[in-house]
Amino acid sequence: MTKKYKECPKCNPKNVAKIVYGYPSHELYKEPEEGQVILGGCCIMPDSPEYHCNECDAEWRKEDMI
Repeated sequence: MTKKYKECPKCNPKNVAKIVYGYPSHELYKEPEEGQVILGGCCIMPDSPEYHCNECDAEWRKEDMI
């Protein structure tokens, strides 16, 4: 059974933001203030996290949830 990647694997709340990499658009600059996304910068590594918990600051990838 796989866990949903939109739930924090550490503390389990669903207050999760997607981490977005690359040069953000003007619209995307508003979303971090609302907790919907986290700007991850321009360098993407193979093990870069995809999700961030707004409650406990844990970060993970979808593959980590299997």
